Amino acid sequence: MGKTSALNLIPVIVQNRTSRQVMMLAYANAEAVELTRRTGIAHFFSRSRERIWKKGETSGHTVNVAEILSDCDNDALIYLSDTPHPVCHRNTPSCFGDGSQWSVDPLSWLVTIIQGRITENSEAPSYTRSLFHGDPARLAQKLGEESVEVVIAAMRSNQAELVEEVCDLLYHLTVLMARHDISLDLIMDELTRRHQP
Repeated sequence: MGKTSALNLIPVIVQNRTSRQVMMLAYANAEAVELTRRTGIAHFFSRSRERIWKKGETSGHTVNVAEILSDCDNDALIYLSDTPHPVCHRNTPSCFGDGSQWSVDPLSWLVTIIQGRITENSEAPSYTRSLFHGDPARLAQKLGEESVEVVIAAMRSNQAELVEEVCDLLYHLTVLMARHDISLDLIMDELTRRHQP
């Protein structure tokens, strides 16, 4: 491959598809973008090494790309990803700031956490994975139990208890949504449809 000029490179922002947290910035040439489209894994062009590189080729923390967005001039891209892996060399979710999760809406944050638990490669027992992969009746039962506990807490007019029970209910509901491949985008589309004039 011939030498790639800076003029042939375009900036690529990797962004969390759910939380919209900006995770990293790198550069890509046409070949790297095509590899990303074909494989669904983020590829970039290293200006220092002057070659294409796959994100995570040494760490194993590859970045899946669910969607590629281009700006209006077609000279910058966003890779939308729901990777559970840290992307920064500091082992943080983002290369920007201290790398911590942004203060996003709690449901998006919860979805990100649950997706990470479901896809993490770990031998350790995981309640989330057991609900996601286990008997669907067990997940439905837990959702029902948590719903009843929300009602009981509401009847007691105990705000602290109610907050805890609502969080438990939202957690189990989010696992159920993940199991049935229901994204927050689908929920938002339906809510928008219902409330259109």
